[in-house]
Amino acid sequence: MEGIAKKFSSLLEDAALEIRADGKAGSGVVLVMQSLASMAIADKSLHVQEWPFFSSARRGAPIRGYLRISRRPLEQSSPITEPQISVMMDEGVARAVDFAVGVPPDGIYVLNTTLSPEEAAKKYKLTGRVYTIDGNALGEHYLKKPLGNISVLALLTAIIPLFKPEEAMQKFVGVLKKRRLPDAVIDANMNLFEASLGKSAFADVACAGTDDHSLAGFAGYGELMPGAQSRLRLSRTNLTSAYARTGFRLHFEDPNNLCNGCGHCITNCPENIIQFIPDPTNGVRVTGAEIASYCKLCRECIEVCPKELFSEAPLQESM
Repeated sequence: MEGIAKKFSSLLEDAALEIRADGKAGSGVVLVMQSLASMAIADKSLHVQEWPFFSSARRGAPIRGYLRISRRPLEQSSPITEPQISVMMDEGVARAVDFAVGVPPDGIYVLNTTLSPEEAAKKYKLTGRVYTIDGNALGEHYLKKPLGNISVLALLTAIIPLFKPEEAMQKFVGVLKKRRLPDAVIDANMNLFEASLGKSAFADVACAGTDDHSLAGFAGYGELMPGAQSRLRLSRTNLTSAYARTGFRLHFEDPNNLCNGCGHCITNCPENIIQFIPDPTNGVRVTGAEIASYCKLCRECIEVCPKELFSEAPLQESM
């Protein structure tokens, strides 16, 4: 920790400490980054930038948060591309974005996961110092919801020398009160914050290859229209499968050809991804869905299928 403190102190004086967090909408990324910013601005010698980046989706969509802290005035306002600390709030987001892109070899990762630091480094090909904490389990115990953001916040205040966990918790309570949360909810969050301290593990690892997580260089505008210089955003390129509940995927199975051609799943699917073929008897026969890329597990097809051919199943991920 002494080496980290010296490194961060140098960054604060000469440049900026930059933190980037990735999660899903509803996973608490904004609360964590706002809380850290609130703690930092209490020190009058620090300059702070904090902002989120997210889409219009209310839950499930990938969300990214940025935080810059420096003892010098902050004139840069671009997104953080080479953070000293990268936070992964929800493992499901790792299928949609590369949370490790641009992180230097001596960077720090803070991961909400059931994996050990060594297992996480191997799975995600990480080099640097990896901290892991099972925030979802702690959140389930104290908040009755699998939310890992408070545990991640507690861990961040413990490893960033700017903060003292005891003082950080009081600042965090202030943030919660501004949101007008009931006292019982605030007390549960305080208990969770305290319980999370000391529940993490860390390891210094070197599992990333030379080309892993490297920043893509600017390739020019190519044949894009003059004045626009940005590609059209097409729905086919918006892989909404990342919105699905972490750890689960839609499953379709009809080995006995039970589909009666009612078409309810086809008409109710908001992503229009149900696959079907013509059927001489029933009109259509459903054969599956484009699950890997676009199914966000809204459960519409599960609810309306009279033959119960759709179900929600655990997602099997390889290490």
